[in-house]
Formats: sequence, structure tokens, C-alpha cells
Amino acid sequence: MLALVVAGFALWSLHARAWDLGRRSPVLSFDAAQYAVAARELAEHGRLATPFALPIELARHPEPPWPLAVVQPGLVLAEAAIERLVPREIRLGQSRIVDLRTPARREWLTLLLPFACFLLLGVTLAWMTMRLIARAAPAASQPERAIAGLAIGGAFLLDPEAQHFAVGGFTELPYALGVVVAFHLLASGRAARAPLPFGLLLGVTGAFRGSMLWVAPLLCAGAALLPSGTDRSAGGAAPHARRWRVFALAMAGYALPLAPWWIYKWSAFGTPAWDLSRFAIWDGVAGSTWFSLTHLPQSPQVPQGTEAIGLAASKLARNLGPLFSGMALGPRALWIVALAVWLAIGRTRALRVASAAILAHAVVTLLMSALGAAWLRYLFPARVPLEAAGALALWALIGRAPRAVLGPVGQRAVRLAVVVLMLGSGVAQTMRGNREAREAAGARALPAVSTLEILAERLARELPADAPVMSNLGPTLAWYARRPVVHLALTPADIDACRRRFDVRCVLLVFQSSERAWAGWSEIIDGPEQATRRNWNVVRVRRWRSDDGFQIVWLELGPLRPATRG
Repeated sequence: MLALVVAGFALWSLHARAWDLGRRSPVLSFDAAQYAVAARELAEHGRLATPFALPIELARHPEPPWPLAVVQPGLVLAEAAIERLVPREIRLGQSRIVDLRTPARREWLTLLLPFACFLLLGVTLAWMTMRLIARAAPAASQPERAIAGLAIGGAFLLDPEAQHFAVGGFTELPYALGVVVAFHLLASGRAARAPLPFGLLLGVTGAFRGSMLWVAPLLCAGAALLPSGTDRSAGGAAPHARRWRVFALAMAGYALPLAPWWIYKWSAFGTPAWDLSRFAIWDGVAGSTWFSLTHLPQSPQVPQGTEAIGLAASKLARNLGPLFSGMALGPRALWIVALAVWLAIGRTRALRVASAAILAHAVVTLLMSALGAAWLRYLFPARVPLEAAGALALWALIGRAPRAVLGPVGQRAVRLAVVVLMLGSGVAQTMRGNREAREAAGARALPAVSTLEILAERLARELPADAPVMSNLGPTLAWYARRPVVHLALTPADIDACRRRFDVRCVLLVFQSSERAWAGWSEIIDGPEQATRRNWNVVRVRRWRSDDGFQIVWLELGPLRPATRG
């Protein structure tokens, strides 16, 4: 366990250096900054709200602070608690004082929970592996159990995607930790013996990712299918009435922590199901993009009825192949096949239920990702338990090989080869991930921390303290500038429509080049003076280049003009 903790620290440090974290790469990316600004608002003002809004949010709530329409509450609550607990300055000795008041230093606090979950997942996976082997294969020696635990925990820590989520304020690692613990409770049979606490765990985990809404019924059904507490072996299915009792208690436990959040959504948006991420299903469908759907101050017109079903099915078919290929890349396919084979021939009911739940969770996650943004990152919480369980299943299948094929010595040799494959593949992935991180750091859409600090200082010097800004830097600028920020309108011609909902006088464009700018804004990056010649109500334009090579254009807008009819 100590070796895994030390390895986790070292791997995290190497990945952070590859990104040049805190200098060239801000700690807060777009997603992480959305949680951070909402957490700061909660810590400082005691309200679930945010100083950042997408233009679409202005249609329902034109004035800041805006209710939380995108983020889930789990990470917001956790970061707000950390924000309140960590002082603004720390005294070391008699004279040295560490100042933690600036946004550039305070943003590091958002890494505490993801980093802790990164280390905990590595250690927890190793511990669970040893416990499951001791229960299912008591003849296995302590060194064999330790090697298996080290391999599975180490393989997770060597995953560059896990390292990436640990160097940013993302929800993937806390969610994955909760899911892994839930699957272990199924595999050990404890989920059925304590269904209410099991459901509470699912509810807390679901506070970090909304996708738990579709997964929780599957896991609760898995708990209901487990044998009773007096029978943990094959067979021994629970009576029908007991199954419904376990399922109901688990679902009640799931709903309990999330009920206040659903009530909040109901009061703020009129329905507990409101979430802007639901529009992601139409990203890439019928010419729509996430930008065109969310960067206008109005609810988008989306397909309905049979047309919607057909378009969604077409998108699903188009995305499933590439996403599944990413999930089954390299040795991952071996783990998936091994788990499926073991599920078909395994004898222990609790382990089979857990295996079926892991595979079902992966399928649901795959389908939801294919219908949504279709990014591989959304598969990560399903990959973690799937790969760990698949490696364990392969370990068990090797032990069940006929003695004529593999004797005790052959089994140990093959298992050692599996360990070498897991760790060797992980080392290769880490090296490739760090190399790609170094390359990507120079091409990020966000400027360096020093540039963000200069922009915040300039805004503070030239604008009133509460004056809002519209910018493509979005929540990251809201964190550094400590003022309301509306994300950039879809095109310059759409600014007026946004201003009729919420009047903004300053538009700040920060792009590396016109080629990297959004469609419709590139011509202003190339020739800012054109903005005053168009009918965009721009009265003054300023342009300069930052030290890290970003083109910055500051547009000052005139008073809002009367609306035109027709």
C-alpha cells in the first residue's frame, strides 16, 4: 500500500510537470472552473449559484448570480467546504507567512479532492483485490494476493487519463471511487445486508455525476438479486418479498441525499430534471453544435417525435464504434472478454451479480456517451471497475485451466505474464500521456496564469467591481476577475440579443490566432478595426498580444439600442 501511495505521488507530479501546471496551464480548465466559481460563491455568500452563465441561461435567469444549470452539487459542496476550511494565509515559524488569498494560489485547493481520490482508488483497488482473492481462492498465498493487488492498483495509477483527472478539478475520480466501492459491496454481498447505506453511497456518488440516475436502478436491482446473509455461496436466491424490500431500501437511500438537489432544481427551473447537458444529445445532429445550442439567449429548437428518434438512433450508430474501440484499446479487450467468459461459467452468485452489474454499467455508460458529447473521457468511470474486474476474472480463469494444460508452475508463470502486461502497458501509456501533455500544453485554448492575472488586474482597474464581461474565457475569467462573466455569444451579430437579457458593455476576446477563434469571430481577431464598421454597436476597440502569444481584443459597446421590429 505504501508503494502505491509513493508511486501515485510520483506519477501525479510527473503529469503535473508535463502540463506545466500553474504556469503555462492554469489549474482551472473550463469544466473545473465552473465548479470552482460556484463553490466560491457558496463558501463566501452561502448560496448555490454562480457568477458564470452560458448565453442560453439568460433566457430563464437574466441577472447574476445564476442558478446552477450545468454542474452537479457534489464537487461544489466539497470545494466550498475546503474553501471555508483552508485559511487565507498560513504562518510558518515566527516570520514567514504563506499568502493563499490570490486566485492563482487558491485554485490549487480544487485539486485536493481529485488527488485524494486518485490515491484512494489505487490503494482501494489493491485492497479489494486481495480481499476478493482471499475470499474466493483461499488457497492463494499472501505473496500471490499482494502481487495481484499491486498489479491492479498500479495499473490504475499508471493510467494517464486517471493522472489527468487528478491534476484538475474534475468529477470523474470522486464518481469512479464511489462506483468502485459500490461494486465491491455487491461482490462481497454486503449491499444486500445493508441496502439503505448502499443506496446512500449511490446517492452521494450520484451528486458528482448525473449519469448515476440511469445506473442506480441497475445496482439496486443487483443488490436485490444477491443471496441472503446466511448464504453467500452458489444459489440461495433471496425470497421474492425480500428482493423488493432490498431494492426499495436501496433506492430510498439513493434518493435521500439527492432530494434537496432535486427540490432546488424544481424551484429554480420548474422541474427537477432540468439540466443543460440534456442538449448534448443534439450536438452534431442536423447541423447543430454545442455552441449553436447553448450560445444564443434562447432555448434551442430541437427535433421532436419520430424525427428525433431517428436522428438520435443515427447518432448512436455513428458514435458507438469509435467509443467502443477506445474502451477496448490494447489489453483492455482482453479484460472485457475475460469478465464476460467468467460471468458465463462462474459459480459464486455474489461475484456473478457484481460482474453483470459492472458490464451493464459499462454498456449504459457507452450508450449515454454515444448519445451525448461522444468523448472518451466520459467512459473513464466505467473503465476503472471494468478493467480491474476483467483482470481479476482472467486471474481466476487461469486458475481453472486443466492441469494437463497448466500446472501450478504454469499458472504462476501465466499470471506473472499478465502482471507484466498490465504494468508494462501502463508504463508505456504514462510515457505517451506525458509526452502528449507537453505537446498539448502549448496549444491550449487558455492563456498562461500570468496572462489571466494581468487581464484580471486590467479589468479591475478600468471597470466597476461588479461590471459584467462577455468572454470566450468563460468561468476561468470569472475565477480570476471575481466578476460576472457571460460566455461569448455565438457570433458578433448575436451580442445585442444577449444584451437585451443582460446588458454587458465589455467583450474580451482571447485567442491564440484567428485560426483558433470561433467561427464568426476570426475576422475580428484578424482585423479588430472592422468591429466599429459593422452594425455591432462597438464604440472602441483595443488590441494587444500577451507574453504567451495570445491575441487579445477588448471591445467596448455603446448603450443598448432600441429593439427593432420585424
